[in-house]
Parts: sequence; structure tokens; C-alpha cells
Amino acid sequence: MTETGSGGGRRLATILFADVAGYSRLMRADEERTFGDLRALLAELVVPAVERFHGRIVKTLGDGVLAEFGSAVEAVRCAVELQRGMAERNAGQPADRRQSFRIGLHLGDVIVSDQDVFGDTVNVASRLQALAEPGAIVLSASVHEQVRDKLSLPFRDLGARPLKNIDRPVRAYALDDGAAPLRAGRRRGLAAGIAAALLLIAAGGAFFLLHRAEAPSGGTAASPSTQPAFSVAVLLFTNQSGDAEQDYFAEGLTEDVTRSLGRFRPLTVIAYGAVLPYRGKQLPPMEMGRALNARFLVGGSVCRIGDRVRVTVQLTDAANGTQLWAEQYDDRLTDIFEVQDRVARRVAGTLATNLQQIALQQSLRKPTANLDAYDLLLRARAQANEGTRAGNRMAREALQRVARMEPTYADAQAELADATLQRAVYGWSEFADEDVDTAIELASKALEIDRDCVLAHSVLARSYTIRQRYDLGLAESERALQINPSDADVLATRAAVLLWTGDVAGSIASGELAMRLNGNLGPEAAFNLGIAYLLSRRFGDAVKLLEAARIRFPAYPTLDFPLAGAYAELGRDAEAAEALEQGKRKNPYLDLAGFGTRFQDPALKRRLDQTLRKAGFN
Repeated sequence: MTETGSGGGRRLATILFADVAGYSRLMRADEERTFGDLRALLAELVVPAVERFHGRIVKTLGDGVLAEFGSAVEAVRCAVELQRGMAERNAGQPADRRQSFRIGLHLGDVIVSDQDVFGDTVNVASRLQALAEPGAIVLSASVHEQVRDKLSLPFRDLGARPLKNIDRPVRAYALDDGAAPLRAGRRRGLAAGIAAALLLIAAGGAFFLLHRAEAPSGGTAASPSTQPAFSVAVLLFTNQSGDAEQDYFAEGLTEDVTRSLGRFRPLTVIAYGAVLPYRGKQLPPMEMGRALNARFLVGGSVCRIGDRVRVTVQLTDAANGTQLWAEQYDDRLTDIFEVQDRVARRVAGTLATNLQQIALQQSLRKPTANLDAYDLLLRARAQANEGTRAGNRMAREALQRVARMEPTYADAQAELADATLQRAVYGWSEFADEDVDTAIELASKALEIDRDCVLAHSVLARSYTIRQRYDLGLAESERALQINPSDADVLATRAAVLLWTGDVAGSIASGELAMRLNGNLGPEAAFNLGIAYLLSRRFGDAVKLLEAARIRFPAYPTLDFPLAGAYAELGRDAEAAEALEQGKRKNPYLDLAGFGTRFQDPALKRRLDQTLRKAGFN
């Protein structure tokens, strides 16, 4: 490595590129004031921070800053310090004067000439900055490798991303909400300091406008074909308990709902810290939406009465002030933080389900000739959820089109894997074994693009269980649950894996929660829960569930069989015979020996066989 002065040479350096988001808009609104704000920002925050972390400002580029560091660790610490400083400065500023940094970091060889730096490393840092959302930090794998074991920060893998004018994809990582490490401390008993800790988190760790629903991994950051349609802000829940000491519960619930909702990839969730300045402000929904750059607003209240807590939640369309959805949750207070987590997961799961349904409805209203990849994926998902052979075929054809349009769109690969597995499971394929193999291949490809693609993990969990590779199935379902414990489809997958591996009680708990979060789950979830009810001798629950599922999915080929068994156990023999006859018409080649063969424990299959024999199935 050659150290250089003004003459020229090369050296290894970490390059930090920071750019003020929306600077042109701010300049158009008030040129002199914006320029003065930027000069103050550079003098009071940027220069001191870079010097404090032993870096060097190479140059300023209008509203951007290029800095060089000898240490990747110091460069990342400086980036975090800059975002924290920006959050603190913005907290006291009106919305039309707030400036937010986007920051990119890359480590590599640079050319030095007359104290300026050039080369591919600088270009990559600049392109990574363009990937970042306002208030966020994006770093390359070369920087991440140097800092991941030295800094306790919540890095999120964005996968390999193609960058403009860079001839190879670059693996990128984002720094998400810095609140997570502090929340762990709160759970260890810091209840007395919760309110202050949350304020500290907001000022110090919340990188504004977290873009949880980034463009498909490997695609461009704002590709018009894949950009999600919805941004959501979770406003601070109000404490209606009449006890100011309960404010921490309302604030903690707000934070948890924000984080849980942010795990749903199709949604863009405004960071908790960006909402804090609006605490207690009674703005009309349209004005609040404009201030936070959010299409939808989530509001709510918390009321603690004795040993119970009641949480009320509303979803509002900020564009027109219309309330779209409301729900109430009641829970018993045992461990207050456990209740907070449980309620947050339920709120986030039902909210996400409703928001994604709104996305689908808007997509279906668009002219079919103008579909882009994301809308086409939504339509394909709706077709697959019909639970029919024709719907499945159309879904697979549409998803194959999406995959051709966006070959590095992980969600498209995962959805295609899911539809392919559906064809095998529902009995619509002459080559079911090959379809399961194809589903595994497609899901694995999705995970190569994005290792946190939750649907891909879910498809692998179900596929491996069908293949009777139970340990792999459990591991994949656990990984999906870690990524998003509020996702109804993930919970339904977990219920399926637990059923076939023998944990019937656990399967029922997971399946029932999935149904509560999303009453529109497909027939496979109802089928699995119905089987679990039969094995638990909850025959009335099985009838209620399976009757409703059969009405919604009349073409699904196997719902009739467990329903017939439940009828028979309840002594409703005529209904059992009728259900069995319907099942045989839909699936004439299914016999008792082939039913329930996925069970790891043969005793469970024998118990199910006994119930089905009562209905006349043999």
C-alpha cells in the first residue's frame, strides 16, 4: 500500500458518501435559507464528526460530502453519528426545513491525486448512497466484513445489487432502526427508565423513513416495476388509563407495532423516531400524512383497567381522511412486556393483511395492458389464492412473466415456488414429485437473491416436510418465524410443519393465530388445522372450520375427508356419507393408505385412519 501526498498513488480506504435528500426541492422553496442551513450543518455536525472519527473530508459536492477513512469501523461510527445528529437537529425544525442524509460506504483501493480521490471505490460508495432511504445508511460487503463483529448494530442484508455504471452486482447491507439493542435492556428490567430510553432511541437511533419494503433484492432501488405502493406511519398510541406512569406501555407498544409491521416486505414503514416530533399534535389526517410522507396512518389508544389492558387500533387513508379499518384487542396483564409483544404481533399481522388487500384491490382496478412486475405479482397471488386448478395455472404463467421481467426479483421466484408446490399438494399435477423438486429449486434461488425472503423459507419448510426431511422443515419454518413472527402465512406454515412432525397442540396454537390474523388464508391452512382438531378430538371445531373452508374453496380436493371424519365422530352419519361422496368425486384416486402419509409418528396416522374409517373411508 502506497501512501501518497499531492503527487498521486494508491491506498486502501473506506469512502463515505453523504447526500442531502430532497435538496433541490428545499432550494426551490427557499434558496437562501436552505443554503444557510446546509452551511450550518456542515460546520456544526459534519466536519466535527469526521474529525472525531479520524477521517478526512475530501470535498463537498453541492449538497453532498465525500470523506475518506483509514478504518472501516471509524467510518461506520461516523455515519451513525451523522444520522443521530441529523435526527436531533430535525426534531426542533419545522417539516419544510428538515434535511436528511443518505449515506453510502465502501472499502477498497483508491487513486489519490492532489488530495482528491478517484476510482471504482468512490463510484460504488456514491451508488450505494443512492440506494439508501433518507436517514439511512447502506454499506458494501467489504465494509460489513470489517465491522460486523466489532459493532453491535442491526445490519440487514439487501442481497447483491446491480449499481449504475458498475459492471458487477455489489452485496449491500442497510443499517436499520438502532432501537433494538436498547429494547433488550428494557426487557431486563429497566421499566423505571422506559420513557427516557424511548426518547433516547428516537433521537439517537431511529434512521428516518426506514424502507423495509425495498425494491426486490438485486434490482434497482426504485424500479418503477417493483416499487411498493404504500407507506405507513404508526402514530403514538395514546394512554387512556388516567395514569401517566402507563405512558411507557403505550410508547413501547407503538415502537413494537412499528417494528413488527416493518417486517412485511410490501410495505414502507416510517421509522418510530420520525413520528416522535408529532407526539400530542392533533393534525388532520391529510396534513399528518403529508408531514410524514405516509399514505396510511395507524392510530390507537391503550387503556389499562385492573389486571387487563384494552388496545384500540384504527387504520386511516391519509389521502382522504377515510377510516378503513378498526379493531379492539383485550388481554390479561401478567408480564406486561410479554403482553406488549403479543398485542403488537396481532396488531401488525392484521394491519399488514388489510394493507396488502388494499394493494391488491387497487392493482385489480388498473388496466391489464399497463401492468408492471409488482402489480402482476399481486394479481398472480390472488389467482393462486382462489384454490382452483385454473387459478393456479394462471398464477404460474403470470409469475413466470414476472420472473422474465425481473430475474433478480426474489419475491417473484418465491411466489412461483409457492404456486408450483400448491399444484403438487392440491393434486393438480401428474408429476407431483417433480413439482416439489422444482419448488425447492425456485425457493433456493430466491434465497440466493435475498436470504431473508420469508416466503422462500416457508416454501422450503413445507417442501422438506413433504419429503419427510423433518429437521430441515422445522429449521426453515423457524427461520421464517424469526424474520416475521406476525405473518399469518408464516404461522400457517409453522402449523403445518408442527402437525406433521407430531406437535399437534403447537400446530393448533400456531394455526389458530394465523386464522385470527388473516381470515382469508387458503384451504391448505384450514385442512391442516382441521386435521389437528380431529387428532385433538375437537370435532365440533373441526366441523365449523371445515364447513366454512369448503364453502370458500369448493374445488379443493381434500377438505371433505376430514370433515366427513368429524361428522362421523359426532354421530352425524348422513352428513359424513355426503361429505365423503363429495371428496371422492373431487379426488377419486385417493385411498386411506395414501392419506396422512406425511406424519412422522405412525401412531398419529393410525388415529386419523380410525376416524376416517368411521365415515366409511377405506
